[in-house]
Amino acid sequence: MASSLAFTPLPTRGGWRRALAGACAALLLSGSLPPPARAQNNLPALGDSVSEDFGVGTERRLGDQIMREIRRDPDYADDPLLQDYLESLWQPLVAAARSRGEIDGDTTGRFAWEVFLVRDRSVNAFALPGGFVGVHLGLIAMTASSDELASVLAHELSHVTQRHIARSITNSRRQSLLSAAAMILGVIAAGRSGSADAANAVIAGGQAAAIQGQLNFSRDMEREADRIGFGLLTGAGFSPAGMAAMFEKLDQASRLNDSGSYPYLRSHPLTTERIGEARSRLGAAVRRNAR
Repeated sequence: MASSLAFTPLPTRGGWRRALAGACAALLLSGSLPPPARAQNNLPALGDSVSEDFGVGTERRLGDQIMREIRRDPDYADDPLLQDYLESLWQPLVAAARSRGEIDGDTTGRFAWEVFLVRDRSVNAFALPGGFVGVHLGLIAMTASSDELASVLAHELSHVTQRHIARSITNSRRQSLLSAAAMILGVIAAGRSGSADAANAVIAGGQAAAIQGQLNFSRDMEREADRIGFGLLTGAGFSPAGMAAMFEKLDQASRLNDSGSYPYLRSHPLTTERIGEARSRLGAAVRRNAR
């Protein structure tokens, strides 16, 4: 099936990251997408744990196709020094996820568990199907410590380990691999112009209002990624203060007119509840360490 999906080359230096985020958001919508065409329902049953129509193997194939296009784009940052720094944070988190059982037998050898850099000054990070996580250079520049950056990676890794994309599709029962791939193709093509309006035009017809060019997980999934991510952060040996500090920094930024510099805030909106829970977890961790 994977060979039947042809992707338009990504635009150079022109808004593909926001377009891709919008495409992935399409995977997460439940009620606003139209039912897939009849031909799109004839997907092989893979026998994976989340969904017969969007199992582990299917999700990885989709992720691989997206990554093949991303690696061809000039904004894919192949910087050995920065990649080594990112890996020094990422690998302990992946190891902690394995030891805690967040990475199970279905995904441990079948997902990529790969982190990569995007040459963009905006503050953002995003999870893709199949175990890929992208990090903008702007996010790295914003963080004051490795603990803060690790907290974002832990959160995004938790979106992957909990298979939030596949779970959303399964819950909606109105989406399939082919319709998801078609949406990604269309939004990436619209990204050629570098215009958010062009990307929104592709996903019009009841979807633009819900997607708005951003990757929006549900509130419950954000809270789950916070909770599990905090466990990964501390389990990997990072300071538990990293997540609360990052939330506070992002919360301060959200009070300003960022003019598009903080897409992470739109794709992962902060709430007083999430910030309060992060501070409560930090307080509990400090009390345990003080005993």
